Amino acid sequence: MVKLTADVIAKQTPGHNKRRADESVEHYLSRLTHLPFQNRGIDSIDSIPPCRLLTVIYLYDNILNKIENLNFAENLTHLYLQNNRLQKLENLDYCPKLQKLYLGGNQIQVLEGLDKCMQLKEIYIENQRLPEGEKLVFEPRTLQCLSHVLEVLNVSGNNLDSLVELSCLQKLEELTASNNNLENLRELIQLLSIWSHLKRLDTSRNPMCTKARYRERLIVVSTTLEMLDGKQITDNSRQFLMSWKASREAQTTREKSRPDFDDGSGDYLNHGSIPRQSSFRFDYRRNIIKADLGLVKKGQFPMALVENAHRKMTSRSNKFSGFFASNSFNNSNTNDSNNNPIITFQDPSTQTFFK
Repeated sequence: MVKLTADVIAKQTPGHNKRRADESVEHYLSRLTHLPFQNRGIDSIDSIPPCRLLTVIYLYDNILNKIENLNFAENLTHLYLQNNRLQKLENLDYCPKLQKLYLGGNQIQVLEGLDKCMQLKEIYIENQRLPEGEKLVFEPRTLQCLSHVLEVLNVSGNNLDSLVELSCLQKLEELTASNNNLENLRELIQLLSIWSHLKRLDTSRNPMCTKARYRERLIVVSTTLEMLDGKQITDNSRQFLMSWKASREAQTTREKSRPDFDDGSGDYLNHGSIPRQSSFRFDYRRNIIKADLGLVKKGQFPMALVENAHRKMTSRSNKFSGFFASNSFNNSNTNDSNNNPIITFQDPSTQTFFK
C-alpha cells in the first residue's frame, strides 16, 4: 500500500515532466499540470503543497477507500477515480472548477456532495458494486445544483428501476443508463419530452427494450436524438416515423369521431353527423328488422307499426313496391294478445325471406 505524498510525486512522476535535479519539490509541484498515478497501489492521499496549475489527476485502478486532501488542486478540471474502493462522495468542495468526474467501478450508493461543483459537466458513475437488492440513489440537492450545468451522465449497471429523479437535468445531452431494471417505457417517453437538449441515449439491456416499437416510439417523441442505443438515427428514418405517427393519429381521430351504430341505445340518431332526414331507415331497421323475433318468424306484425312504416315510405313507393304492394297484405280481423290488428304477408318471396 502506498500513500500519495509530495515526495512520491516528485520522485515517481513519469514521462517528460520529471523533476530536474536542482529543482525544489515545491517549485516542481507548482508547475505540474497532470498527475498520472493510476495503478500504483495507492490507498490514501496525504496533504500536499498547492499545485496551482494542476488540472488533471489520474488515480484509477488503485485501492482508495476515501476521497481526501484534494485542496492542493484548486484548479482541477478532470478527476479519474475509477475502480477503487470508494464508498462515499465527499471532500470535493475544494474543486469548484471540476468539469469531469469518473467514478465507475466503486462502491458508491448515493450520488451526493457535488453541490459546490457548479461547473461539473460530465459524471461517470457506472457499475457500482452495490449490496444485493440495492440501487444507486440520487441526492435531490445535488441534482438541483447540477440541473443547469450537467450535460453527460452515465449510470449504467446500477439496478435503477426509474429515471424520473433525473428530470430536473435540463441541459442533459447524453445519458447512458444501460443494463438496469428499467421497465416503464411510458415514463421514458415523458422524460424525453422534458430533455429538450438530449442527443445521445443508451437504455439498452433493460426490460423495456422488448416492448413493441420501443425504438420507433422513442425516436418519434424526441426530435433532438441523434444516437439511440449506439445506433445513429438518420433523417430519412425520422421523417418516415414522423409520417407514420401522423397517419396513426389521424386514423385514431377518425375512429373516435365515427358514431357507434351497434351500441343498442338508439342514441346514434341524435349524433351530429347523422342528418335527421336519414333517420327513417334506422327507424325502419329498429322497428321492423329488430321486431319481436317470434313475429318475424311467423311473418306477422302489428298493423299500427306497418302503417307507420308505410306512411314514411310513400315517397319511395316505387323502390319498395314489391314490399308494400296493395295486394301484399290480408287485413283480417286477427288480433294479437294486446288486441292489436295483425296482418300477414302473402307474398311467398317475402315469407321465405323471414323464415
